[in-house]
Amino acid sequence: MDQTSPRMNRLEPGADGVHPTFCRLCEAQCGLLATVENGRITHVGPDRDHVTSSGHLCVKGPAMRYVAYDPDRVLQPLKRIGGPGEFAPVTWDEALDDIAARVSEIVARDGADSLGVYFGNPAAFGFRHMAFASGFVRAFGSSKIFNPVHVDTGSKSLACALVYGPGGPYTFPDLETCDFLLIIGANPMISHMSLVSEPRALQKLEAVARRGGVVVVDPRRTETAERFEHVPVMPDSDAWLLSAMLKTISEEGLASEALLAERVEGWRELRDAVAAISLETAAARCGVAADAIRSLARRFAGARTAACYGRLGSCRGSFATLTNVLIEALNIVTGRFGEPGGWITGASPFRRGAPPRSVYQQFGTQQPYGEARSRIGGLPLLSGFQPGGTLADDILTPGEGQLKALFLDSGNPVLAYPGSRKIDEALSRLDLLVALDFYVNDSARHAHYVLPAPTFFERADLNDIFSVNTPRPWLQYTDAVIPPVGESRLELEIYNELLVRTGRKRLYPEADGNAEAAIERMMDKLLEDAPAGDAVGGLSVERLREEFPNGYRFAEAQDARGSWDRVMHPDGRPRLWGEIIAGEAQRLQAAASQPVDRRLKLFGRRKLRSFNSWMHNDMRIVRSDRPTLLMHPTDAMERQIASGGRVRVVSDHGEIEVEVEVSDSVVAGSVNYPHGWGHKGGWRVANSLPGRNVNELASPDPADWEQISGMCLIDGVPVEVTPLGAHLGAAAE
Repeated sequence: MDQTSPRMNRLEPGADGVHPTFCRLCEAQCGLLATVENGRITHVGPDRDHVTSSGHLCVKGPAMRYVAYDPDRVLQPLKRIGGPGEFAPVTWDEALDDIAARVSEIVARDGADSLGVYFGNPAAFGFRHMAFASGFVRAFGSSKIFNPVHVDTGSKSLACALVYGPGGPYTFPDLETCDFLLIIGANPMISHMSLVSEPRALQKLEAVARRGGVVVVDPRRTETAERFEHVPVMPDSDAWLLSAMLKTISEEGLASEALLAERVEGWRELRDAVAAISLETAAARCGVAADAIRSLARRFAGARTAACYGRLGSCRGSFATLTNVLIEALNIVTGRFGEPGGWITGASPFRRGAPPRSVYQQFGTQQPYGEARSRIGGLPLLSGFQPGGTLADDILTPGEGQLKALFLDSGNPVLAYPGSRKIDEALSRLDLLVALDFYVNDSARHAHYVLPAPTFFERADLNDIFSVNTPRPWLQYTDAVIPPVGESRLELEIYNELLVRTGRKRLYPEADGNAEAAIERMMDKLLEDAPAGDAVGGLSVERLREEFPNGYRFAEAQDARGSWDRVMHPDGRPRLWGEIIAGEAQRLQAAASQPVDRRLKLFGRRKLRSFNSWMHNDMRIVRSDRPTLLMHPTDAMERQIASGGRVRVVSDHGEIEVEVEVSDSVVAGSVNYPHGWGHKGGWRVANSLPGRNVNELASPDPADWEQISGMCLIDGVPVEVTPLGAHLGAAAE
């Protein structure tokens, strides 16, 4: 297809001039133009010629240049010489030799599973970064791979595996021709449609609203809900709302029965399960009137094209996986799956044809995550990832497989998971903790070594990881804008150097150990026979670099109907029922007769200028990001609480003291606080900021999590809130 982007002269990393590149902080991956003067980035702005983002930009991408030159950034290897946070610089050889010797000793003494890795953002959005981190510990025979999936995407992943079969891509809305979009627990104006690579999400939503409507179901009148339509709902109640909508669709003959009979398994069983829940019970649990639920269901089913999209708020409650299964079911039952303007999956730009359905066989028919279970809690491993909430107990609990050595690759579990105090203590008990990061963050302060890693401006990249999840498919390659600052090294180079020092083979040993050359060789191999290159006679790194510096659009839209070919079950039919779904449906039915906890329900939010926990160290970024506890006026009045006051928030698992902000943007009976605050690392600005770690209030006990997925309960945590100095009242009814 024709590309209208003007050709730009290629610049070497660090050369003065304007460098086209792209952001790697979220799925949107917006095009950027970085201006370099005297070898230093002086400005980052939007790439108006980018083939998909077309000049769209949020504040975080340009702010990464502040991270690159932050005075607190780690720019040479550091060795801990005293207590937490006490470091001295060392040479790379000294650090790598000692780390390799200690890893070898620990693995020889305590076994392969004594070694683990935890990786987080920004590793998740870089080319093969997750594969490098996990491949490193697997080279020793370890299965201890942790990441933030169990407070993020885990329930969505499991739901997709149950409904479509393991190995298939994520589902997402076909925004280009969608007439009605129902959004549950997502805030695209802040998070840019997580798990959907659409840089111009707001413009697309506005077009959907003009064609029919955008309805946001959320306990808070979010920035997105404020702009479109809002259905206020109680935290952790989406499963009730969706069940009631499906019940209405069934009872009123709005389901696509012929399609369901021909192409889908399990609708009859799911229909009977939701029929057992009265609309009145569901309405009472979710706080949405029965008539409003019926109206929403009719509107969704009656739209010409429609999709229901859920994200983080639908992934971290008591029935997280069932909620996501019900989202899939709502789209399938109303005939939206695999239809233009509906609910689709994307085709890989790198792989021809549908993924082989035989992949499913290795998982079995009822246990899509395999037979392996975690050492702590006996929970399933999702995509091979250990339940992240078990990290502290895996370190602190003696016995076979006890975690003794951990690599933190751009991760900060102290602020990411419940039980932060226990995680903090556990990290201090490790025989070896190595952090690969820009900063000595709240977790890395316990590290024996902190090894400097490059920002995305300092590395070449290809947008491979989310190239499937885009309504308007594109590929882009970028060279590094500047060489690595200080002594920063690519993570693959670090891992390979350690593997060689422990007598093992390098990961991806292309180019004789040159990590940059090896990565480029991997990219070229991926592009070698990529169907995305058919229209231009094939793609390579060099072609993308020279001919398409602003990105290459290889298709106008996804093949929506091809989504059916990407169902991974052996018969190609989505499944709305099975042993796991049945168990969760029974659990929901049983909950209908249980008393309601009358305490306030705490849920989280993301702020525009924050990126989880690690963009708080520059006042230019965070100066307007004041973390406050939002509380409805009715709840505040009952407790004699006023805006600006300090309050104590107490759960069954911890307590924090924060500033309150009285606001009718949240539903009565709930409170809301952003995550990622409460710093005590080696970053001076972040440490000086107000705010506390909201995850101190969530349960660190595996028995309290969703047992089929290991997802932690983060949204809907029962809490009591009292003004500081007041006597704490009685617990929940």
